[in-house]
Amino acid sequence: MKICFSIIALVIAITVVVAILTRKKVPTLEEKIKSGAVMHDGTKDSIFESPEGSYSLKITSVYETEPETTDENAPDADRVVVVIYEYSNDDISNGLVISSAHFKAYDKSGKELKIYPQANLFEPGEISALGTHTASVAFAISDNAENYVQVDYYNDLASELPDLVYEGVWE
Repeated sequence: MKICFSIIALVIAITVVVAILTRKKVPTLEEKIKSGAVMHDGTKDSIFESPEGSYSLKITSVYETEPETTDENAPDADRVVVVIYEYSNDDISNGLVISSAHFKAYDKSGKELKIYPQANLFEPGEISALGTHTASVAFAISDNAENYVQVDYYNDLASELPDLVYEGVWE
């Protein structure tokens, strides 16, 4: 009996060590910038080239609001931070949509925030060439987190490193 418990404890310990050693490390802000991510300040458009054509993106503001959703599968949230962004299609003939899937967010400690299905947001929409659209995405943030969010934008959803990084602070 003692041998069984010892074996189970050893297997659990090995599993925990392997999980810690193989977990994916989130790159720091400095590592993201060194990898080529553009540091976005919200004052001008950032231009991106894709195989389909070019487009621009600007994160215009961030603000905190009370969680409000009808989605029963929404993550628990004490607070919600909303990111408003604007995108313009310069010359992509088959349309452009930039959805919440293109964004990840982190709090000041580097913890990845979950997307929150906040009610009454500006929804992403497809725009034709020369069109512009304003949309928003919300993230659940813990009650004790600072009023800070780092927002990463991914042109390529399969990429591990962002193309644009924005730091938002609010009062």
